[in-house]
Amino acid sequence: MISEPIVLRPELQDFLEKSAQQEAKSINDVMNDALEYYFHARQLEKINQEIEAYEAMHPSLWKRMPGEWVAIHNQQLIDHDPDDVALYRRVRAQYGRTSILIRRVKETSVEEIWIRTPNRGRVTA
Repeated sequence: MISEPIVLRPELQDFLEKSAQQEAKSINDVMNDALEYYFHARQLEKINQEIEAYEAMHPSLWKRMPGEWVAIHNQQLIDHDPDDVALYRRVRAQYGRTSILIRRVKETSVEEIWIRTPNRGRVTA
């Protein structure tokens, strides 16, 4: 529950009202969409920071726990386990829905991603 009223700056209030009118949505819907977008962007930013931290600590992780799953939060290793499901459950129980990187420690820190396409995996610009 919010303990204080939300007060928008006049220029944001005006922008919100115009956006709602242009999109034929209620002000509440536009506000909720904007907040959802904002929090999603924050989560992506946090995960990118966790990936950078994982890559920096990868050599140490590979020596100490090759093949295990690790959880990175606030650029720190917070837990690890050979079982990804057990790790996930512990992390969710302790941190809730906070964005936390869970990744398997492989020989290389950067994961290669293959995308199957009708043109045999070739992506053209």
